[in-house]
Amino acid sequence: MPWYPRVLVAIKRVLPQLLATQATNLALLVSALLAKRSSCLSELARAYPRLTPEQRRGPAPKHDLLYRLKRLWRFLDHPRIDAQGLQLALIPTTIAALGHPRLLGRAIDWTFFDSVLPSGRRLRYQVLRIAVPRRGRALPLLQLAYNRDDLPASQNQLAEAALLAVVQTLPAHVLPVILADRGFARATFLTWLQEHRLDYVVRITAGTGLVTADGSRWRLGTEGLRPGEIRWASNVRYGQRYQGRPRDLWINVALCWRLPRHVQRHRRTQADEPWYLASNLSNAQRAVAWYRQRFWIEESFKDSKPRFHLKHVRIGSPDRLTRLLLALTIALCWLALAALPGNGALPPSWHAAVVQWGRASFLSLALAWVDAAQDLPLPWLTTSQ
Repeated sequence: MPWYPRVLVAIKRVLPQLLATQATNLALLVSALLAKRSSCLSELARAYPRLTPEQRRGPAPKHDLLYRLKRLWRFLDHPRIDAQGLQLALIPTTIAALGHPRLLGRAIDWTFFDSVLPSGRRLRYQVLRIAVPRRGRALPLLQLAYNRDDLPASQNQLAEAALLAVVQTLPAHVLPVILADRGFARATFLTWLQEHRLDYVVRITAGTGLVTADGSRWRLGTEGLRPGEIRWASNVRYGQRYQGRPRDLWINVALCWRLPRHVQRHRRTQADEPWYLASNLSNAQRAVAWYRQRFWIEESFKDSKPRFHLKHVRIGSPDRLTRLLLALTIALCWLALAALPGNGALPPSWHAAVVQWGRASFLSLALAWVDAAQDLPLPWLTTSQ
């Protein structure tokens, strides 16, 4: 792993609160993920360096791979490694590397998969990811793993707590725009967003009842929206009745049944169904443009699952899995920052050297450079703060 020394220096710089041994083990794990592109612990352990005779305190172990695997396991099982706190501590550096944008999308979503342990026991995991959409992908900022059969709180409470923790780490001049799909279309979540004065675009379901300011009632899906249309309903009451009384939740709703122009050029038909977007933004075009970025987090899930084989992980504890996700967050985020235009980390003509036609994702570009140059370009770390 020739990039390990640079990764270690970078981790010590952006996470100075780590002890020397903790920083070393985290750098080893991040470097192993880049080398093996796998979430299998034994495969990651094969990338760990073997101790020289001078470094050993005793005789050479009979099974050297087992020794390296135990080293990785001890790090993942270390209770003092606060995976959530460390991911939050990385956010200011990431925002600085993005150029301190005034408005910043925050896509939030869950992904689910099962893990079968060597004992045959099956664990049902769900992972919460909060990410920044960028150029067709999303830079992960926070990833937390939970056991679906033993949640420490309700799923809604876990998402709101994580989202608030991320928002509180942002610089004062950076305004987040929360992007969420229909799984978050709840009156309590919309109320929570408004109470915390957060801009948001949340997709809501057809059939949701709305009440206009003059008292007229209607349900989404009955308005007669046609393909190609965009409409805007401002200042409407969400839900017609709650516990026998009108719900005191006023929102704007963008009604969109139109694909973006670059997609229409390749498709002769419009989208299969319209979008109904609850928002507090000023117009329908802004709400639709922001919500289109939410789909990029789906592509980032594909990076984690097939490319890094996250769904094949065999870890029996959500806490240990979250510490593995800490390293994966660092790897994916730094690869994205290295490949984004403007950072100057990759050669100008590198895209043409990687793909024959079309546009490659930033992850493909960065990983191709790691393979070709046997190095991880991190020049933005020297200028991001």
